[in-house]
Amino acid sequence: MLLSAMLVLSFTLMFLNHPLSMGMVLIIQALIVAMVAGYTLTSFLFSYIILIIMLSGALVLFICMASVASNEKFKSPIKMMMLYGTIIPCIMYAMAKVSMFMSHSYIISESSDVISLIKMFNTMTAKITLIMIIYLLMTMIVVSNIAKVNQGPLRIKM
Repeated sequence: MLLSAMLVLSFTLMFLNHPLSMGMVLIIQALIVAMVAGYTLTSFLFSYIILIIMLSGALVLFICMASVASNEKFKSPIKMMMLYGTIIPCIMYAMAKVSMFMSHSYIISESSDVISLIKMFNTMTAKITLIMIIYLLMTMIVVSNIAKVNQGPLRIKM
């Protein structure tokens, strides 16, 4: 069901022309990717990380597009909505048929997920991971202190 929603959203992204609607589709796709990753890995840690990264990228895109196209009107064409109304049920029906056949052959073992977490956060790599987290935190703090609101690329005229 989630994969069919991803397919439908990918299809609709090709026909969108307004930056806000494209951003909304990207945010919904990020949520779906995080949910699929969480359900398949039985641990939502990686899905939260993926979601935070994708939403921060979408936020940067939203800020840039809001400064460029701030007064543009948002219109939703009726013909496209009718087309989506006919295509979405067809795709969901086809994906449901495919998922019934693949459900028997697609089995994920839970022990492999635990082993991958143990490999990532064992004592040898925990130091490197901790150093990387501290480095990224310090970089974020330094960049936010250096950047001034009135001197950045998105100047607000007052």
